[in-house]
Amino acid sequence: MVTGLPDPDRSRVVLVGASGFAHLPALPAVTANVAAMQEVFASEAVWGLPAAHCTVLHDPPGPREVSQAIKHAAREATDTLIFYYAGHGLIDPGTGELYLALHGSQADEVYDSAVPYQWIRRPFEASRAARRVVVLDCCYSGRMLGAMSEGLGLAEIDGTYLLAAAAENALALAPPGEFYTAFTGELVTLLHHGVPGAGESLSLNEIYERVRSSLCAAERPEPQCRDRNALGTAPFVRNSAYQPPTAAATEPPEATMRRFVADMAHELRTPVTALSAVSEVLEERAGRLDPTLQPAVQLVVGETRRLNDVVDKLMDLARLDSGTVQLATRQVDVAQELAACLAAHNWTALVTLDVPGPMPAELDPRCLCIILASVIDNALRHGAAPVRLSGTSRPRELFIEVADSGSGIPEEALPYVFDRFFKAGSRRPRSEGSGLGLSIARATARLMGGDIRATNRAEGGAEFTVRLPRYAKGNNSRP
Repeated sequence: MVTGLPDPDRSRVVLVGASGFAHLPALPAVTANVAAMQEVFASEAVWGLPAAHCTVLHDPPGPREVSQAIKHAAREATDTLIFYYAGHGLIDPGTGELYLALHGSQADEVYDSAVPYQWIRRPFEASRAARRVVVLDCCYSGRMLGAMSEGLGLAEIDGTYLLAAAAENALALAPPGEFYTAFTGELVTLLHHGVPGAGESLSLNEIYERVRSSLCAAERPEPQCRDRNALGTAPFVRNSAYQPPTAAATEPPEATMRRFVADMAHELRTPVTALSAVSEVLEERAGRLDPTLQPAVQLVVGETRRLNDVVDKLMDLARLDSGTVQLATRQVDVAQELAACLAAHNWTALVTLDVPGPMPAELDPRCLCIILASVIDNALRHGAAPVRLSGTSRPRELFIEVADSGSGIPEEALPYVFDRFFKAGSRRPRSEGSGLGLSIARATARLMGGDIRATNRAEGGAEFTVRLPRYAKGNNSRP
């Protein structure tokens, strides 16, 4: 069994990205994938691989170029051999085997136009490398693990680790508007930023589990892995977030809370998902049950939904705390985004929209709606009608106000309304929110470079003001 970090001087990496296709949808994010992976391996803080030991193939013209690169790397590597592919995964209609698409590949005619997974497996089997790692970010990549192909041959070799972006019959995901594909985006973010509080190095198993947790939390395809001879437990890369402990060091209370939130969210996700599935069945069959059981069924369904909402919010906070949330900014009219958010939540009749005209900005519309949803939901739950949503724009910033006509926030509670699990007033029923929505709203606003503040209006009611930059970082020179 291998121990210790890999030796970059005796290691080889082959990175293949297929982004442009003649007969398949384009995957522009793949270009960013490959560049980010190359940067990760070259980083001294992560691995420090010499540039000459990393072969990068952007949109190779044919399977032979990929095959030759793998064979050469397999002959040269004596410590670690890594192959990474991002693009379309195709299945041979006749054999069911996995192929990696290239520019001229066709979904119904893969032979000769795509790279058979076997062409990767064979050089890996013959290599002298002590560690062999294959990472596939494509649809159906789980087939290389052996369940539905001959990939089991490689999975049975000592010192082999196979990492797939999707299950054997599942699609991988390239979210529209995002810089990376879903799987590689989480992977490179983790490797770049490291894992605060973890050890000096990260193993493949640690990397896999954290990437898997982040993707599942975001309801994205679940990656798969297979480890042979405990390679996954050996140190693989340096943890760029590692901080050596000191004799006097103690974990700050805020860090303890963040770690607790992340651990609790991950522990609750699986049982809550199971409870949700069972409660849905109960709800569907409620009409056929004894009428005396109806109140119990309604209680189970309602409380399960409430618990599921709490876990969703905990997962959102955990992702924000870990720094894995990536902004997908684009040019938008904020006035239109405000109207769309109200419509999406069926609040058009409950909230008055007051925007003087178009409000052009460059921001992440999804994150904007997360902020608005939390703040408006808070106003509707705990304030009173009418609720007004307004916006103003300045050269470099925009301001969005949500005002209600209720009794306002108790003055002693104002400093704490954005704290996690805080609920102003001990008389508030337990079902009225989780005490997490405003925390998520502020964390999201700060991620976007802005903030939120809460005040009481002189005429009555509470007002939340969201401040956001009109343009993403690096574009502050715009008028």
